[in-house]
Amino acid sequence: MQKEDLYQIQGRLFRLAQLKWNISASKCSEIFKKYDIYGYIEACYELFHVQGDEASISDIEKYLENLRCKK
Repeated sequence: MQKEDLYQIQGRLFRLAQLKWNISASKCSEIFKKYDIYGYIEACYELFHVQGDEASISDIEKYLENLRCKK
């Protein structure tokens, strides 16, 4: 895994989450930091690298639901 590729995926999924959840960048950042979504994306890099964005966002949403996160 190249860090550059990881950062691109993290940035793209952050922006997609913000748009899908209709929240501000600061609120999305708060959620990503609180629930370590960046670490989750890194841990699942191989999966997120090959699947589509919608599937990746769906996976992140399921992860957050398991943590009982309210967006």
